[in-house]
Amino acid sequence: MKKTLSEEKDKIKSLFADIDRHMSNADYERGVKDCNRLLHISPDNELAFRCKIICCIHLDRISDAITFMTKNPKMTKKLGFEKAYCYYRLNDIKTAKEVLDKCEDSTRKRELMTQILYRMEMYEKAYDSCKEVIRVGEDEYDEERQTNLAAIKACLVGSGTGGRLDKVDFDTHEIRYNQACALIAEKRYSEAIEILKDAEVKARETLKKDGLTEEEIEEEISMITIQSSFCRQKLGRQKEAMALYSKALKNKPRASDLVAVASNNILCINRDHNIFDSKKRIKAIHADGADSKLTRAQRRDILINQCLFYLLTGQIGLCKETCDLTASKFPEAEHEIFLINTALVLKTDGVTAAKSFVAPIVGNSEDMRLRVNLCFVQQLLRDKNRKEALSILEDLAKQSCKPGLIGALVTLYNHEGNVDDAVLTLNQAVDFHRRRGSSEKLLLVLWRQAASILIEQGNVAEAVKSLEELQKSSPNDITILAQLIMAYSKYDLGKAHKLSSQLPPAPLIDNLDLEALESPNWSNAIKLLKKSSNTKSDSIPGTPQVSSVAVNIAESKKKKKKTKCKSKLPKKFDPDYKPDPERWLPKHERTGSRLRKQRRGKGDVLKGTQGADSATSVIYDMSAKMLPRKDSEMTMSSSSSRSSFETLKTSKRKGKHGGLKK
Repeated sequence: MKKTLSEEKDKIKSLFADIDRHMSNADYERGVKDCNRLLHISPDNELAFRCKIICCIHLDRISDAITFMTKNPKMTKKLGFEKAYCYYRLNDIKTAKEVLDKCEDSTRKRELMTQILYRMEMYEKAYDSCKEVIRVGEDEYDEERQTNLAAIKACLVGSGTGGRLDKVDFDTHEIRYNQACALIAEKRYSEAIEILKDAEVKARETLKKDGLTEEEIEEEISMITIQSSFCRQKLGRQKEAMALYSKALKNKPRASDLVAVASNNILCINRDHNIFDSKKRIKAIHADGADSKLTRAQRRDILINQCLFYLLTGQIGLCKETCDLTASKFPEAEHEIFLINTALVLKTDGVTAAKSFVAPIVGNSEDMRLRVNLCFVQQLLRDKNRKEALSILEDLAKQSCKPGLIGALVTLYNHEGNVDDAVLTLNQAVDFHRRRGSSEKLLLVLWRQAASILIEQGNVAEAVKSLEELQKSSPNDITILAQLIMAYSKYDLGKAHKLSSQLPPAPLIDNLDLEALESPNWSNAIKLLKKSSNTKSDSIPGTPQVSSVAVNIAESKKKKKKTKCKSKLPKKFDPDYKPDPERWLPKHERTGSRLRKQRRGKGDVLKGTQGADSATSVIYDMSAKMLPRKDSEMTMSSSSSRSSFETLKTSKRKGKHGGLKK
């Protein structure tokens, strides 16, 4: 017995040595085999079981690790962290949190808890947890923790709960990327593009140093490319965005969430065009494992975009199915789904059916009523029913004078030619926002719009009132002052002169020839000056040589007068000869033209069977054998035919008018 026990101990020691060697060499397959051998000798060995679980995690056999732990509950009492990590890797975040809460407090527990809280979109708790880990941790992973902190802060900025990103000691491409994400959340897209460019350059440098191939580098950078293309899409540069999306997807990134986001954004660019490509993108969105990596807001927006795509392309059945799915998964998107359903009813059954559909659901919600009514207005304008659209907008403007509503009303009034109603609407809006104490910027826009409409109409006296209000709000604006002077000059010269004294003095130009300016050729001089500005000149830009050039050109124009060339006439031209007035008409339409002669032998064409000659044709010609009619019979027949024709005419006229005129 002793020998056998000593032999077992020696074997266990040698197997542990082999397992340690395999794990240090990252040969986890052999490590699992040796762990199985060791567990066969001593089934209750917790260390061997733990080594086996760790080897399975390294081999990405997470589900196998979970099954091993569930089959051996006694051995997994001290493996709470490993179990929580396995559930986290399988995207079962809630179970992972429940298991991790039971574990003892440690640095690795806090790090995993930070990741779990981030995935659960509890960003404030994740931020505090990450801060604590950075404070306590004293190892070489501080750079990764700072990157995670920047990512959490970017999400906080996006949700509206956090401020701006803190300054970080490290300058890596991941941190730059997270800074760009924070700027995108603040809608500062042009700044984000510049930071993403720097992040791409840094990523290429670091990944080349790590020894990655060009294809692997492109795959790693695809995340930055997709984010920069999103910025361009939001800035309205659709072609650039589409090119970058397609470039990123050509590299075939392994991350399914990146493919889903890029495909969704391409779907938005395509709208109701390129339907075949859009259907392919929808398939790519629903790839395996994409939903678990996307945030709740991203999943919701993707489904809403699909509903809109089906609505635009007329796929009513699919649109209804997707709307029901979205409403069941995301109750917070009820407003968007209701609007899409309303648009569906509008498209299929018309405005009256849509109004009856909307009435019981809208209720007292002002925001919902406004959105639905704007849907009706849009559909009515598509149907070119402007009167009904105007009546709906007028009712909405009475309730709330929002700038968008006022702008739409004024545009429609101008299109219909109701300028007075447009001005009245603007004045009412000004009074409404004055009483509510709205911002000066909004009032300035309304006064400007009213003044421009009144000046176009020719009602200068009313336009002056709006311009005076504008001048009170911004007295240093020279353009408003100039407009006011121009308006006063049309009916009150005294006030115009007084106001003109407030204008700044005009800058004096040296070497200016007044005689050349007063000459009638000054306009030609300006044209030539514009042409000469495009050509290269020796003069330094910004010097007063420009005015002297203009003067010289004007003088040269004065001296050289071009004489008109006489039109050249042909050598044999006769001034007394009158040309034929019908020379432009075709020959067959002219008065002197003769009709073409009939083709010879046309009347002698024989009729009959093939091979018949003229001699035999006379025998069968019955017209020669018939007797000729008398002249009287001919005249009678002609008169009777004429009278019958006349009676037909009168009967037709009777049927049409109901009787003959007297």
